[in-house]
Amino acid sequence: MSHFNRLEIKVIASSDAWDRYVLNHEQSGYCHLFNWSRVIEDAYLHKPFYLAAIKKGLTNKGRICGILPLFKFSSIPGRSKLISIPFFDTAGILARNMEARSFLFKKASCFPGQPISSAMELRQDSPLDIPDMEISGVMPQIYTAKKGISLDLTDSQNKMMAGFKSKLRNQIRKGQKNGLTWKIGKTGLLDPFYQVFSRNMRDLGSPVHSKKFFSSIFKYFHGHSFICVVFFRSQPVAASFMFRFKNRLANPWASSIREYRHLNSNMFLYWQMIKFACNIGMDTFDMGRSSKGAPTYRFKKQWGPSENQIFWYSWFFRGKAINMPGETLVIEPWKKLPLGIANLMGPFLRRHISL
Repeated sequence: MSHFNRLEIKVIASSDAWDRYVLNHEQSGYCHLFNWSRVIEDAYLHKPFYLAAIKKGLTNKGRICGILPLFKFSSIPGRSKLISIPFFDTAGILARNMEARSFLFKKASCFPGQPISSAMELRQDSPLDIPDMEISGVMPQIYTAKKGISLDLTDSQNKMMAGFKSKLRNQIRKGQKNGLTWKIGKTGLLDPFYQVFSRNMRDLGSPVHSKKFFSSIFKYFHGHSFICVVFFRSQPVAASFMFRFKNRLANPWASSIREYRHLNSNMFLYWQMIKFACNIGMDTFDMGRSSKGAPTYRFKKQWGPSENQIFWYSWFFRGKAINMPGETLVIEPWKKLPLGIANLMGPFLRRHISL
């Protein structure tokens, strides 16, 4: 702590220096990029506070040595919390040394409005190794149910296919034999993607993200973003959203329409994404998060991926959460709504659910 006088905090409002730090940091993820602050604020009006630890002194003066992207997130009961960052798996404190990590944590914990906010949440892809994690007498609850799942890629889609178990290979081939076709593109595929995605979310009982959210991603990350849609007789039956960052292709959202799954549309969709990742020279296909034992977890494990423990740290200043993380995406009566009503009402609820 005695070395904190070598650092100062700054709320960053432009992307250049921030993204240079992110791109040069070996442990950064795509959600650390600055323009997510613009995507989320544009789509849902949550206020970003992107904090950077800055070196003081004559040497390396003004150089960023750590970052923490935060949002003041408004929840449904009207309470607010600080969160890094909503809607995504991990984008917590990013710094190369404990001094900078501790400094950012301390500044976030006494940030204006905190701990007046109901909670603070940091989503990390590794344990948060700082010596003192107490805020106003409150220690964090640590949520570890989620796993990050990723698949190592070869430079050849043929080698990838050969490495799968025979059952998986047969399911992929059956998709093609069943007449499934596919397209990969950008905003021209946003409508069929959203048609599948919103239908699947309604069927799951989950309020859907707004179409504006995905449009904003393309607005600020056009070169990074891709959509894959699987068709059966010109009908979109499965779809996914992909994001390219460094040597990884991430898939944060994938959906399929239930009555077409007997055609192996899910398997066919994931194979097209894997092929695409191989063809553009990626080393890793990031399959996103899943809870261990859940259906999505079992589906992804068929592909032979590796797992990474995700750590969500939450400080609750007004009582305790009954279940971490204190929110749910599943609302049983939602499944019975007409699709048009669900798509109209869903984004108003989804903006208040940080999962």
